[in-house]
Amino acid sequence: MAVAVVLMGTVAGAFPVQVPVGAQGEAPDVAALRAQLAEKDAQLKQALAKLQMYEDEADYIRAEQLGITEAVRASGLPERQQRRLAVAIVREAERNNLDPLLVVALIRCESSFNNYAVSGVGAMGLMQVMPDTGKYLADKAGYRLGRHTNLFDFETNVNLGTAYLADLINRFGSVEGALVAYNAGPGLARRILAKKENRVKFMAGYPAKVVKEFHKLKAQQQRAVSLRAEQPTDGRKG
Repeated sequence: MAVAVVLMGTVAGAFPVQVPVGAQGEAPDVAALRAQLAEKDAQLKQALAKLQMYEDEADYIRAEQLGITEAVRASGLPERQQRRLAVAIVREAERNNLDPLLVVALIRCESSFNNYAVSGVGAMGLMQVMPDTGKYLADKAGYRLGRHTNLFDFETNVNLGTAYLADLINRFGSVEGALVAYNAGPGLARRILAKKENRVKFMAGYPAKVVKEFHKLKAQQQRAVSLRAEQPTDGRKG
């Protein structure tokens, strides 16, 4: 017993208990560094939020110039969400090298700006994105779509729909060919476009409708630009 007590005393002396330093068990210099990093992270988030605000404001001004703010009123969304939708259309169109007015034309033909539209085959939202297509596009972009009802979120829908349209234009080589694929699906579109008779007949339908709406929007924009140019800048008539 005496030997055991001596050994225990020796072990206790050889391995003293380490008492944690600081509230989280960190040395003061480590805790201070962690606090500095947290402060820098907060500052970065604030800066990014300001940058996003400036970019959104620039996109909204662009949307006003194009007449998109007027077009989105058909959605019936609250005014703040209309603003977000107009910004999303400009942002996502330009990100995908599309004319924002082409996106507006497609939305008008697909859903008439009904955010909760569902087609007979299950396409959903403003740009009538199919759930499987939406999931594929979201995975490709590096995020999860989650429930298919998330396609009713207009920003998500515009994000995925514009990316899909841009991809189809690249794959089919023209806006008209892409619109055939957007409406009929890529597989059927190839068969339609392969035969002249089918191609001519199909082109006169949905693609022609979207293109006609696009040209109408462009003409309206040009008239608005002309009217603004004719107005005196100093408040006096020339």
